[in-house]
Amino acid sequence: MNEAWTIARRFAGNPETWGQRLSRALKLVWWNAKVAVRLAAEAAQRAAARAAKWGALTIPQIRAAIVDLENRDFLGHAGLLELSEAQAALHAAVDSEAAADLDAKRALIASAGGRFCTVIFTKADGTERAMKVQPAALKFHVKGDTATEAGKKATATRAERHPHLLPVWDADKRAPRSVNLATIREIRVNGATHSFRAA
Repeated sequence: MNEAWTIARRFAGNPETWGQRLSRALKLVWWNAKVAVRLAAEAAQRAAARAAKWGALTIPQIRAAIVDLENRDFLGHAGLLELSEAQAALHAAVDSEAAADLDAKRALIASAGGRFCTVIFTKADGTERAMKVQPAALKFHVKGDTATEAGKKATATRAERHPHLLPVWDADKRAPRSVNLATIREIRVNGATHSFRAA
């Protein structure tokens, strides 16, 4: 109604009466709303169709489909659209796999609790390091709930911007450190060794 009133006031100088202008504005606003709902429904249907088509494929299968599309002599509009969808699906699948990989590593390290576990990862300078960590000990060396509001906000921002960095307690150095989960190639915990393909 507010939008209709705005439109009606905009055309105040034409020869129509106020009632005619308002009636025409209401019809226009209602038509726009129906078109918006229809377009949103069509977009949702296309998204569901893409998810059904590409979601069932593995990352190698999606990559193979992309290579096949890129090597065709002629794509046309439909082919270009399919290539775009395949690339978007690959990006989403890789992101999802990476997130699941980080969660698995985080859970493995946390499973040590008060015991020790060894994490082998690549540092920012490219060197490899084996760190003995004690997950449960970290909470005794950070402020946590007693931190200032600025400190809590900084911690939350860091976790949001760098989800791949895990704060841990370095048992040998007796200091808090950060481990890049993406570069971990091995975790030794609870008597078992878990190997990963580092990023």
